[in-house]
Amino acid sequence: MLVGERLASGFDMYSDVWETTSPISAGVFGIVDFLFGRSQTAYLIIAWIFVCIQVFFFNRMVLANKVYNENTYVPGLVYGLVASLHNDFFTLTPMLMGVTFLLPALNNIFNHIEVRAKHDEQILYIGLYVGMAYLVYLPMIVFGLAVLVAFVFFTGTVTRRYIMLFYGLLLPLLAISFYYLLLKRWQDFMYSALQPLFSGYQHWYVSYKFLLIMLAIPLLFLVMSFFKMASSGRFNNFQARLNQSMFLFMLFALGAIFLNDAGTPNAYFLLTPFFSYFLCHLFLLIKRKFIAEVSFLLFILSVALINYGNFKILSNQDYTNEYYINEGEYLQYTNKKIVVFGENKRPYNHASVATPFLNWEISKDVLQRPDYYDNLTIILKGFKQDMPDIIIDDSGVMPSLQERVVPLKENYRLKSAGIYERISN
Repeated sequence: MLVGERLASGFDMYSDVWETTSPISAGVFGIVDFLFGRSQTAYLIIAWIFVCIQVFFFNRMVLANKVYNENTYVPGLVYGLVASLHNDFFTLTPMLMGVTFLLPALNNIFNHIEVRAKHDEQILYIGLYVGMAYLVYLPMIVFGLAVLVAFVFFTGTVTRRYIMLFYGLLLPLLAISFYYLLLKRWQDFMYSALQPLFSGYQHWYVSYKFLLIMLAIPLLFLVMSFFKMASSGRFNNFQARLNQSMFLFMLFALGAIFLNDAGTPNAYFLLTPFFSYFLCHLFLLIKRKFIAEVSFLLFILSVALINYGNFKILSNQDYTNEYYINEGEYLQYTNKKIVVFGENKRPYNHASVATPFLNWEISKDVLQRPDYYDNLTIILKGFKQDMPDIIIDDSGVMPSLQERVVPLKENYRLKSAGIYERISN
């Protein structure tokens, strides 16, 4: 939301907005903010539309590829339930949008596994869809490796088509890199968007107990589905290879989650297509309809209990302060332009962002080292471009900055501990 607000105000991503949000997601947030401002309702409705599209496409995909022995709408219903495991799943996030591009890639992979892709363009589409997915949420780049492993072990793909796959995977990145190169912002793009993928930085917004309650029952049903599939033996060769491929993709989805955002509930939305795929097998392989319906009803009730359990945990504040925002906090900054030197983004709830230094993790290397001339130049340019009314210095960098950056010394005074106010002319 903060990224979208900056972009809608005419600032450029990565050079004027230091944030790790991937290019396509940033563009979507900018458009949404331009059209609806900070409307939470708009963000929720758009997220709900994305989920509905995914439900429709997932059900259509499994029916068209004859993944299950029955033609039914159960897969779509199961997908909708898995997508409802936590209220954050219905928030407009890069993870949610990225899965929308992953599903068409899976559809083409299913076709390739079945008929060995009679047309080269199908392989190209797989790479392009995965490429678009990681430009929405960068950790999804691991699915490119997952596709490669699946092709090696479960298909007889020829060398020419591997080249097509790599071309499709790299084309979106090359295109966006060329765009930023033309704008002379390629270094900003690399620093803000790509470097954090390899930094290993993790911020845990919720506790392990929170994640355990959210995932325990779905994991139990998942294990039950594995046992049911192993004892069934009702799969043809194509279905067996699909099962192996989807299990592989689920493992890589876990890798994408722990690569960057394991402590954020909405990151686990990446597991939705794979959990849904295997849970459908559980419900559809049960021969007795009564037992199948009771099992499905229990799953529906478990989703409701999970959401109730998460609500109770949140009521006990088993999460960090950054995760949920108290609307009554920081009202003194309403309609003011502020910058926060630290991880806490809650003060922005009623205020607007000033300066490019939105993400502390990628800004601190510059702000904590004003002795370097290049850093000093960046800091001076950032503040001259967009002077804040309030500076909240949670990290204690302001004294050293005022020693070296004359405009900061002349224009800001210490109001209270860690709070600097702009001096009125």
